[in-house]
Amino acid sequence: MADRTETQLDAVCAACRELGAEVRRSPGNRYFTATVWDDWTWPYDDGPALAVQREIKRKTAQYPGLACCCFDPFSTLVYAV
Repeated sequence: MADRTETQLDAVCAACRELGAEVRRSPGNRYFTATVWDDWTWPYDDGPALAVQREIKRKTAQYPGLACCCFDPFSTLVYAV
């Protein structure tokens, strides 16, 4: 089961990178974070980040062993359940 979950995490991780998200994953951990940076000028334009986040949620939902948690429009956690 662990190998399958790792493969699923790798697939979603790669998809996040293709979307332009900055991905942080430590070897051996069953989760990763994906962040979409804004240029941090006021007002924030969270539209592009939300679009990436929706796609991350869609991709994660394809794998029953994974879950997705969104902290704000710019930060997403994908983890094995």
